[in-house]
Amino acid sequence: MADAKEIEQTAMIDREMDQVFDWAKGNSMPIRDAIWDHEMEANNHDTMKTEAAVEWILKADDDKIKDYCEKNLKK
Repeated sequence: MADAKEIEQTAMIDREMDQVFDWAKGNSMPIRDAIWDHEMEANNHDTMKTEAAVEWILKADDDKIKDYCEKNLKK
């Protein structure tokens, strides 16, 4: 069972894009899925490469996740 610290660490990636970013209005996709989709495109839909590329988000703090989204997902 996850402890409070683990839950807190994953809370950001489980929130919907438009709950966190003003520029993502109407995008109800969870942040973890948006990052996954972006990396799948970047890795030519190679699941193994994508898994390795997104593993960091499970341990990243909110600021790192927000920074990644601002740089890579904001259109």
